[in-house]
Amino acid sequence: MKNSIFRISSEDGVIFSRILFTLLAIIFVYSGLIYQVEHPANPEGFGTFLDAVYFSVVTMTAVGFGDVTPISETGRFLTILMILTGIALIPWQLGDLIKQLVKTANQVETVCTGCGLSVHDANAKFCKMCGTKLEIKA
Repeated sequence: MKNSIFRISSEDGVIFSRILFTLLAIIFVYSGLIYQVEHPANPEGFGTFLDAVYFSVVTMTAVGFGDVTPISETGRFLTILMILTGIALIPWQLGDLIKQLVKTANQVETVCTGCGLSVHDANAKFCKMCGTKLEIKA
């Protein structure tokens, strides 16, 4: 098969799904918390849950328009936690995805007749799992 740098393996999909799930979890958990804390103190800024989601997305993307800001100490503390959580988790998981993409960039799809492993290094003559000679298709 043809080697493609943009090929997505199942492991790449798992890592990408984990990143997406982490982002959504951070946004919705912190949106719920900030809404519960700020709505009673600041109903103009946090009138609905969607306002809290908007605040979370704007805060997580470091845009920070400033049109909605928490006024309570607990709300400000939650905002700090949200920012630190995003700064710590997202780059770490993106690093895992980049490492995986670099690792699989020089691999081709060649199915081993011995064990069925389907991805091998481009210059492999033998299966790295079972040692069976690979049939190289020219």
